[in-house]
Amino acid sequence: MRIIKLLTLFVLISINGLSQNNQSIENQNINIEQLSQNELDDLDNLLNLSLEQKEQVFEIIRGVLIKNKQVKSMKLIEADKKDILQRNSKAKIDMIYDLLNGTQKPLYKKHLATQVSPERLVD
Repeated sequence: MRIIKLLTLFVLISINGLSQNNQSIENQNINIEQLSQNELDDLDNLLNLSLEQKEQVFEIIRGVLIKNKQVKSMKLIEADKKDILQRNSKAKIDMIYDLLNGTQKPLYKKHLATQVSPERLVD
């Protein structure tokens, strides 16, 4: 009888733990989607993106956020993580820049110039 109670307790605790883990993963996905949408909205307000540009920029931003999340969870030296994150950021900027038309590019460059870079925060 004690074994059945212990097994039941173990099963309930396991189910609760799995449920919390699934909720955490869902919340992280929602956060990535929301962060992507927020950044896209900012760029759309600035650059007046077309529908096609919006879709492509959203996928770029989302992809980089997912990749950065993976990098942050890796067991690497912090300096290596920082280098990878900086390369990802530069790649995102370059990919977005390549999608823009002639009138949007100067606005985007000006926007980037006003952003605080992570390197300046460290100094």
